Amino acid sequence: MTRLVTLALFLPLGLAGCASQQTLDAQADAARELDALKQRVVQLAADQAEAGTRLRKLESGQTLLASTLASQTAETSQAARDAASARVALDARLARIEASVSRSDTQRALALLAADSAALATRLDQAETQLAGVRAQADDAVKIARDSRLVSGKLADELVLNESMVMYGYEQPELTASGRAALDGLIAQIRPRLPHVFVEIVGYTDNLSLDSQNRRIALERAESVRRYLYETGSIPLDRMSTISYGDLKPVASNSTLEGRGQNRRVWVRVLK
Repeated sequence: MTRLVTLALFLPLGLAGCASQQTLDAQADAARELDALKQRVVQLAADQAEAGTRLRKLESGQTLLASTLASQTAETSQAARDAASARVALDARLARIEASVSRSDTQRALALLAADSAALATRLDQAETQLAGVRAQADDAVKIARDSRLVSGKLADELVLNESMVMYGYEQPELTASGRAALDGLIAQIRPRLPHVFVEIVGYTDNLSLDSQNRRIALERAESVRRYLYETGSIPLDRMSTISYGDLKPVASNSTLEGRGQNRRVWVRVLK
């Protein structure tokens, strides 16, 4: 009887101790899970930062690629438009043939197709030729820009060719003897300085003709000077440029004969 009483007294204490141990174990497990969750959060933040860096690099690469593609497109757009136009015309022709031709008309359809194919080939050849010309002009521009880096842009010498030096009758760009003599003197100044000089040749007119015609005439006059410097003075073409201002920037009034004569001129600038 005494043993039963003692057992009854100590049994609740043992059960309470077991319950406390289980609670501690559960708290330890929860703490470990919380630590693991914190580590995953830290790792996720690091992964997000790395992804952001890679995304910025990708966006930068896309911007550079877009710039490169735009530059290439500017050089080939005309040829591409011509080729696309030719293909559209051929497709339309084929559609008409397919809609109207019968078995008995097969040979005629094939002949039409062959003719269209030949026309397309011709247009593609023309587009390729234009593209080659554009590329050649671009190469020349790059070479001029590269060579121009030898020039600081300071004016080293200049020459104005007026009516007494150029045949400035109506649409007449030919040089006179005095004009050739003046250019010979300029050539003697330019040649010892090559390649460290660059020659700009600017053409002007009076305002008697239409704007577009004046620009063309002034450019022809500037080109006649450039040809003389190249053919007679052996000045490299890539060391010279021509530009036309037409009847813009007059130096005198176009309302008088004398003023119009002063405005018909070619200005040669030597830059060092």
